[in-house]
Amino acid sequence: MLAWLALPLAIVVPNTFSLHPMPSRLLQNLRVPLTPRALVPIEHLGTTSTLAFADQAGNLAGALFPASLPPYLLFLYFICQDVNDLSPTAKAGFTSLLAFVIATVVTSIIAVKTYGLNLANVDWLHSGAEQLLSFTNVCNVIGLKFTLDAYSTNGGTTPAASNSMLSSPAFATIAGATVVTTLTTWAAAGGTLGEHTAYLGGLGNLPDGLWTIGFAEPANALSVPTWVIHVSSLLEWLVAMGLVWRIGVVSGNGRWKGLTWAMIPSHSSGVCACVYHFFYNAQSLQFIVLMQAALTLIGNCTLAFAAYRLAVSNGYIFTLPSLGTAKPNQVPSESVPPPPASLSGSSPTTSVNASGGDLSGLLVILAWSIAASYLIKYGETLLPFVADSNSVVVTVVAPLMVLGATGFNCWKWQQRSQEEDDFGGLI
Repeated sequence: MLAWLALPLAIVVPNTFSLHPMPSRLLQNLRVPLTPRALVPIEHLGTTSTLAFADQAGNLAGALFPASLPPYLLFLYFICQDVNDLSPTAKAGFTSLLAFVIATVVTSIIAVKTYGLNLANVDWLHSGAEQLLSFTNVCNVIGLKFTLDAYSTNGGTTPAASNSMLSSPAFATIAGATVVTTLTTWAAAGGTLGEHTAYLGGLGNLPDGLWTIGFAEPANALSVPTWVIHVSSLLEWLVAMGLVWRIGVVSGNGRWKGLTWAMIPSHSSGVCACVYHFFYNAQSLQFIVLMQAALTLIGNCTLAFAAYRLAVSNGYIFTLPSLGTAKPNQVPSESVPPPPASLSGSSPTTSVNASGGDLSGLLVILAWSIAASYLIKYGETLLPFVADSNSVVVTVVAPLMVLGATGFNCWKWQQRSQEEDDFGGLI
């Protein structure tokens, strides 16, 4: 948690200023069957059928997660085009998500080979990978704040091309924060990392025996720091969506708002992960993992398409490599047509609230994440059906939670689409 706070500080201090889903947990379907099907008694055939369906859902999810990588690479190609003038920190943030993908694959293999469990059930490994998503989203928020400031300073028109993403301290800061949290977790565990070792030593977990209301949590319950990582990733992505929308308001280019809409499936993918963990990674909810994988693929495709439309609206054209001096993928500024009137949601000089990307906004996100994590971790123990993975209620409530969050997100942006001015608040 302290490392989470240190990340924005390290980037913000040199430049006084300022969230699953993105995206996703590759190979989360890797797991060791609890009981060989051939040895399950006849009276358990109903349960076996459920597990068989879960296995098929998990197998399909395992195919969808890798398929989502190519469209994300395409998204990076278009969103990082100089014509969009994305800040170096934002470019580094979106690109560093690839480290999260790699870390998830590696930690998934370690969890299965070492502990015989899927990644979601090994708290310290789980958060070790998941924290990279949260760190990435913090960089996205800060970088989009810089981008919004540049557009505002330039009167709404596209600013001059920004520096390379390598000029941003984001990569080094993310790597440093990851090393610090990993060493902290190792030290808190006394140098021995077991299958249920808590991330950051379970910092913030209530002492045993203090919370006696409701049922006792299972061994694979997420620790408070792990819940903070998950919740903050969702909130950071929502703040990033708002900053992208506000760039569209300031610039008058509605393609930016289109990018906000394209970010919704990625957020819903993150909601799927949190719902899965809310029910303690129940085997009967492998279809939620499948939903997560599908939404990750859909989200990366919508991101790629929206980034392409944005780049084209800002003057991008595809060109083959040239030996001349002209810059590829750009046309002279005088030949770039202004965005069509249909793309403009307001005058380019509209004033917007950019507090979501400054230090105070990041601290508010952290505070919300901590409060929500305690509410989720200990509040769910008051709901008896949560602990019954075979309950029909679980299989009904879980998808409703995902659909409810997604529906509200869509409704919120549809309402904002009817207004020309800025909306209030961070998210």
